[in-house]
Amino acid sequence: MTVDEHDISDDSLQGLLKALNLDTLKSYRTDFDQLDFQTLSQVKQEVESQLSVLFDVLRNKYRADMDTPLVTHDGFPRNDVDVVSIRLIRVKVIRLRNDNKTIIGLLEDKMIQEFASRQQNEPESSSQSEQFVVPFALVKDVANQGPAYIAGLRDDDKVIVFDEDIHAANHNKLANVVTRVRNSINRGIPVEVFRGEERLQLILQPTMNWGGQGVLGCRFIPL
Repeated sequence: MTVDEHDISDDSLQGLLKALNLDTLKSYRTDFDQLDFQTLSQVKQEVESQLSVLFDVLRNKYRADMDTPLVTHDGFPRNDVDVVSIRLIRVKVIRLRNDNKTIIGLLEDKMIQEFASRQQNEPESSSQSEQFVVPFALVKDVANQGPAYIAGLRDDDKVIVFDEDIHAANHNKLANVVTRVRNSINRGIPVEVFRGEERLQLILQPTMNWGGQGVLGCRFIPL
């Protein structure tokens, strides 16, 4: 899906956001590579929060998503949806997605340096896992009474650390999580997640004997 921006002015976009009481949403016109690790992490959370708000507006107010056709089969604008507003919101979404992609790439570059710095500066008594603050996976489709549910995981939890040493800098597009799960059937796996602003430490035990599909009873989606 593509959206042409040549005829989308910033004034039109800001006017719509103001009409929707969303004019507090930020626009990021900055050199992200000049930001430090912690600031980048905060900006990433802000961008993802704004994307969530915009997706809700598309779905609940305009009955559309990023792929909803805005023209009829013969090429005319649809008259049963607000084509202009949907296009404007899509432009904002695309800009934020591009920003988020840039931020994630920079975080990956800065992460190892940040963790190394923290290891040198934090007291030895500090938990090693507490160094990690960037989520790398989103929990989805938690099955009722499945292993993930019993462990305390819920939909939209964000995984920070899996089995004490898998984190945002080394999960390898979740391949390392999959391998660890396969090798850990019936063993408790420590999992740390963000639920909103709260950081939780849980124990997930993969098992084939819970009556449902898979060994976790949930899906992990890379962030």
